[in-house]
Amino acid sequence: MQGNLITQKAVPVACAPERESSGDAADLWARVALPAASPEPPAEPVAAPGLRLALSLLEEGVLTSRANRSCGSYVARAVPSAGAVYPYEFAVLAVENGVPTAFRIDADRRTCARSAAGAPVTAALDASALDVPDGGALVVTLTRPWLSMRKYGDRGYLYTQLDAGHAAGNLVLAAAGRGAAGALRLRFPRESLSGLLEAGENCREIHSAVLVPAAPADESWTRWTVHDDTDRERRGPTWRSWLESTCWDSLTGWSAPSGAPALKVAPAPLAHLSADRRPDGGDSGLGDPSQWPELIGTRVSSKAFTGEPVSAAAVWQAVSALSTPLETDLPDPSPLSATLVLRSTTEPGQDAVYRLRTGERRPGRLPSTDEVARACMQQRALAGAAAVLLLHVPRTSLAGAGSAADAENLRELAFRCGALGQLLYLGANRAAVGVTAIGGFDTPLWRTLAGLPEDDEILYALLLGCPDDSGIKFDRLATAHAQNER
Repeated sequence: MQGNLITQKAVPVACAPERESSGDAADLWARVALPAASPEPPAEPVAAPGLRLALSLLEEGVLTSRANRSCGSYVARAVPSAGAVYPYEFAVLAVENGVPTAFRIDADRRTCARSAAGAPVTAALDASALDVPDGGALVVTLTRPWLSMRKYGDRGYLYTQLDAGHAAGNLVLAAAGRGAAGALRLRFPRESLSGLLEAGENCREIHSAVLVPAAPADESWTRWTVHDDTDRERRGPTWRSWLESTCWDSLTGWSAPSGAPALKVAPAPLAHLSADRRPDGGDSGLGDPSQWPELIGTRVSSKAFTGEPVSAAAVWQAVSALSTPLETDLPDPSPLSATLVLRSTTEPGQDAVYRLRTGERRPGRLPSTDEVARACMQQRALAGAAAVLLLHVPRTSLAGAGSAADAENLRELAFRCGALGQLLYLGANRAAVGVTAIGGFDTPLWRTLAGLPEDDEILYALLLGCPDDSGIKFDRLATAHAQNER
């Protein structure tokens, strides 16, 4: 499926009113006019302890960056996003006054809508093989692919999954930083929970669920309010843009769960790295979890790279963060591999291509500055990167080859890439190295430059180097520069 989705023929939307096409100005006005907004119920305080905890974790892990770097009107969040569109949202399930309750989260307005309580919530949890920890919460990430696909076309679906991987992975890290080891679930039946949260009818897809045990909440939740929205009749009909509906319908078959069996949640690295890949003998993982909140709060994306060489030891320290164990229900091992291209370091003899899974070092000609720019779809601001990390899989993995127990669908592989990307961001912050991630790149060229097998597909590329804060992040502009579109 190729091409711009918004040029496709419109399809009827069941929840939208039928309109007769007369072709006159009145018909056009009827199409562009907005329905009246329903009055919002009175605001209530946030009472549920689990909801308070979830909101404070969302503030820390996704919504707020203390670094406060800006580009125009854009202010950085705690996680990066292709084009800064953040194509996902959240719901929280927590116990309120002794009753299991579901809340829809409006991150921009800092409000929670109580959407269901009691038996329907319990039934959805039971059907999904999930629960709400006593005093804790279940934080559900829902993707809204349209937000990314309207800018990046079909590839925007991949970017949606990568962005959600950054966010969900960072929530687990934020919880661990508070001494509450959150467990991330990707393999569970979604139908009942999706119905409870009205996801499908609103062009959303449940991505993952993070079970957060009871832990102290900071004061950031005090910015939030709750209002009751359990009366569906009061809400009125659901309105959907035909553009988003067309995009959503085009994803039929792509977004279905893999059907892979559920696995036990256990802490493990999302990528296996060889122990001898670090010539500096650096530590394994991201280090002390109590330091993670500071790394999360001060993380930034580099706008550009100066082209100056960086310390190989610092790059290896950043890369070592990839071995940080996270509690997920994904299979171990994974077909995902990581390759590091070190091309401009201050220490002699370190520049080479490294296979991080096996520890193999491949000397030889390394990419020139012009080749890096071309491989990054002519994003010249990234040409001075000193190192590039490529996350790649055999093409057969994307087709679901292998046994059902080991198969990972695109969503799970993209989650690994997004979560690993977030770990590299935090590792680079710790090592004082600039970093940025891109989803738009020339796969055949990078495959050649890094000497990857011909049947490997690259899912994600992350660049490290000396940051140039005077640069411009072109992916935040309306044009999809990351795909070489002008």
